[in-house]
Amino acid sequence: MKRSLLALAAATTTVAATAQDFPVRIEPVTMAPYLHGRVIVPPSPLKYQNIFVGGIDEVQTTATNGVPAGKAKAKQWHDFLGFTPSTEGGNVLGYVTVNHEMVQKNDSIGDGGGMTMFKIGKKADGTIEVLDQTLPDGRTGKFFNVDFANTVGETGMNCGGINAPSGRIWTAEEWYQTSNRQIAEGFSDTTEFTIGSKVPSGFAGLDGKKIKRYENLNWMVEIDPRTAKAVRKQYNWSRQGFEAGVVMPDDKTVYLFEDGDAGKSILTKFVADVAGDFTKGKLYFYKQNQGQFTGTWVEVPNNPATDWAILSAPHEWAKTQGITGFTRLEWGAYNATDGKIYITETGNDKPGARYAQAITEGWTLPKHTYDRATAQGTTIDNSAYWDYYGRVLVFDPADNSVRSFIEGGPFIETNDATPANYPAKHLSNPDGLNFLYVNGKTFMVIEEDLNGVSMGRMPNTGINSTNCEAWLLDMSKEPTIDNLYRLAISPLGSEITGIISVDDGNTVLINSQHPGNLNVAPFNNSLTFAVSGLKQVISSIDNDDQDEESTGIRVYPNPTSSELRFSVATDAALYDATGARLRVVRGSDMMDIRDLASGTYYVRFADGSTQSVVVTK
Repeated sequence: MKRSLLALAAATTTVAATAQDFPVRIEPVTMAPYLHGRVIVPPSPLKYQNIFVGGIDEVQTTATNGVPAGKAKAKQWHDFLGFTPSTEGGNVLGYVTVNHEMVQKNDSIGDGGGMTMFKIGKKADGTIEVLDQTLPDGRTGKFFNVDFANTVGETGMNCGGINAPSGRIWTAEEWYQTSNRQIAEGFSDTTEFTIGSKVPSGFAGLDGKKIKRYENLNWMVEIDPRTAKAVRKQYNWSRQGFEAGVVMPDDKTVYLFEDGDAGKSILTKFVADVAGDFTKGKLYFYKQNQGQFTGTWVEVPNNPATDWAILSAPHEWAKTQGITGFTRLEWGAYNATDGKIYITETGNDKPGARYAQAITEGWTLPKHTYDRATAQGTTIDNSAYWDYYGRVLVFDPADNSVRSFIEGGPFIETNDATPANYPAKHLSNPDGLNFLYVNGKTFMVIEEDLNGVSMGRMPNTGINSTNCEAWLLDMSKEPTIDNLYRLAISPLGSEITGIISVDDGNTVLINSQHPGNLNVAPFNNSLTFAVSGLKQVISSIDNDDQDEESTGIRVYPNPTSSELRFSVATDAALYDATGARLRVVRGSDMMDIRDLASGTYYVRFADGSTQSVVVTK
């Protein structure tokens, strides 16, 4: 227990202390935030900033589609965040890249999806600022449109991506399409595209090949964050509905994750011949051994000049090989602490019919999917089979095994998720994923993208809109819902996504994507925000956990504005940040605090344990 808490043992003594001496609790949060119209993060000592707002901030553009270089409003639907550290030193941190999943025709920025780049620095108070810069092509300003139109021939729905250890960035064109008719809404030009007509493709024998316009979408695309230009489409990694990927520390091995149909989402591996050169190497699809968690990698023909039919439509080839189909693989991240890959599998409400079709076509399904059917007392192809909440998987390169790491939930009946009985923590449809390394500890960050609002995926408030949450999981603890810490809640209607660390774990950037129009400005637009001060908060988590375990008393709601309730009747005293005792209750299960100013306070129980609470007005 911390020194400052011990000092509170003398109940009649006022103890001078600084706020950082006290543990800071990240959760729980009252049900009220689920009716809000803004981003919610824990209060002080964390600092919140809006950094980049879609539809409001302007990006500097190149000459595109006959429109001269200039500026335009940034696209919306922020998703992936990439970060490339700067070598300049001083207060300059590096280059941030933001994907735009919104697909629209735009002659100034480019059709389809898009990406924005900006450079950030650290201010004296530890917060983030966007810096002015001038690019090699002469563009000057703060925000820059990444040029795909004049380099690789436009881009699709830019969802997730890859942030390599070297700082190299790839964006994922997730929106898998199979005809020009399907892309016509977001692209003015649906005529044939000639590979290498903009810049050399980087693949021998491929330049000059004419393909259908839609076939030039759904690849992983490397971009240069320093120049805000696309470099190449990875035609040798195959064309899929990619969501994200991981480049391993060897700078040769790449794992790729597809957000595809239930039972047909591919887990892919590419191994470069030479470290750092991803234009040459071998491609593999994952096939799990029947009835086992371990599997093998099946090599895929991947010479773009000769194997285009397979690379451009890999699912047709995959099912002939009995490749294992997952259910919406989305983001993945490498855990440098244990050397394993963690992957979000977002789930699908009732996938039984789709599983039956996939099996008929020749796909195999993973063991954890069968295990879930057994646990539910049904079969994998039965219409009763459900997967409402999804999970995080773990892939171990040592034995090529894929297992469930943490399951979403807990299960709640359709009409039972009222705020009064909603659990303090509920994990629904994991999507974004990353790792933070702070104060010698490893934390997984899990971000939600709800497939729906039924079955307890959020409180039943009567508002048919979603709020998604970002969670921290201390990787030294058991992977359970109880061990999650709430980091942020997104505005109504939005997904929370794209977390990156930009300041040695102390500061993270996160995106709020496609929020509802009724949210207060600027939270009615997609935006990128920063949260600073994580080192101070995370250093207190263990101490706070020990306090709560020792007392077994739950304090709620927290934050609160009018009263505190305790899970059992008890004696309790309330202190402010200076250690001054403000009030005492005896044998009570509540405490009135409506007259207190906003801030962090501390409740001390009869057994000597202490918990922090936040008062908001």
